[in-house]
Amino acid sequence: MPNPPITRDAITAALKECGPMSVPEIAEHLGMARNRINTCMTTARKNHPGRYFRIVRYRPQLGVSGRETPIYSARPGPDAPRPVFDVAQGRRDYYQRNRTRLAVERHRRRGVEATWLSGLVPLDRRTHPTART
Repeated sequence: MPNPPITRDAITAALKECGPMSVPEIAEHLGMARNRINTCMTTARKNHPGRYFRIVRYRPQLGVSGRETPIYSARPGPDAPRPVFDVAQGRRDYYQRNRTRLAVERHRRRGVEATWLSGLVPLDRRTHPTART
């Protein structure tokens, strides 16, 4: 006789009580290990697709890099589509976050003295979208 699904029942009750949550939020709410919650949800979704848990939306991660965090609900049905990862936008964001460091490395390769201001755009090259010409 199989064991009763204690963890799955606890997750389902938490999702019905508090609404849609991510895996870390469920683990914090239930006081269980994140790995235990993740394993239970993965197994339930693999063995019974669309029956117990579904992804209702994706939330961007804050403070860490990586893909979006899935938000689960205890309703049957198909998952929400995952947002497309835009590689070009990721490269633009990376450059904006690291442009000073990249400029210093570029100057060092050229053999030119560089300061922490080297990555900034000079005033004469800046364009202001709100300025009228």
